[in-house]
Amino acid sequence: MSYQLEKGCYTGIIKKGIQTETTFVSSTQFFVNQNEGGLHSHKNPIITFIYQGGDIEFREKKSYERKAGEFFFYPSNQPHKTELRKEFSQNLNIEFKENSFSNEFLFSRQILYSINDIDAKFIALKLLQELYINDSLSSNSIDLLVFDLISSSLKDKTKYKPKWIEILFELLNDRWQEQISLLELSDILNVHSVTISKQFRKYFNCTYGEYMRKLKVNNSIDLIKASNLPLLDIAYYCGFADQSHFSRSFRQYTGFTPSEFRNL
Repeated sequence: MSYQLEKGCYTGIIKKGIQTETTFVSSTQFFVNQNEGGLHSHKNPIITFIYQGGDIEFREKKSYERKAGEFFFYPSNQPHKTELRKEFSQNLNIEFKENSFSNEFLFSRQILYSINDIDAKFIALKLLQELYINDSLSSNSIDLLVFDLISSSLKDKTKYKPKWIEILFELLNDRWQEQISLLELSDILNVHSVTISKQFRKYFNCTYGEYMRKLKVNNSIDLIKASNLPLLDIAYYCGFADQSHFSRSFRQYTGFTPSEFRNL
C-alpha cells in the first residue's frame, strides 16, 4: 500500500531548503536502517541528485542501485521505496511546483537520460551552495540555475554527432588522468587535428583543456565524500599540479572548495 507525500515532504531529514517561485530545493540526509519510509509517492515531480552515499531503490517492479553523482527523476504519484542505504547518504532535491514548467519533456522519462552529464552535476552543486548561502539573492539564483539545468538537458540532444565524436567522448572519459596530445587523438580517430580543434567546442560546449579539467574535478567529487584521503593526495590522483590548483578548479565548477564540500 503506497501513500503520498505532500510538497516539501521527504522520507529523509531536511537539512536546508529554499522555496522559490517555481521550485522547492532542499538537501536531505538519510541514515542506515532509517528514513526509508516504505512505498510512497510524491505529489509533485522531483529531480534528485545524490551527492553522497546511495541506496537500493524499488520502482515499477524493478530494483536498482542509486549511486553518488547520479540524477533520478520522479514523476508525480509514482510509487517507489528505498532500502539498504549506505551508512550515510545525502541528496539534493528539486521539487517542481504545479505548472511551474510548461515543457512536457521535463515530466517525461527522457529526462533520466538527458541530465546525467558533467555540467548538470556542477549545476546541482551550485544549487547546493545556494542553500548554504541563503541570502536575498538565493531564490532568484536557484530559479536561474534550475532553468540552466533543464536547458542543458534539452540542448543539442537530437543533433547528429559524427561517430568520431562519440569515440572521442568515450576515449577522454576513459583516459581522463592522461595528457593526450592533439596529434595522438588525430591518429586514434583518423581525423585531422584541425578538424578536431574546430569541432570540439561545437559538441563539448567548451575547449579541450576546459573539458579535461571538468573530468578531473568530476572524478574528485566522489573521492572527497567517500574516502578519507587527504585532499593533496586526491589532487595528485586527479592530475592537478598541487592542492591550490585543485581548489581553484573545484571551486570554479562547483562553487565550493574541496574542504567545504567534504564538510557538508
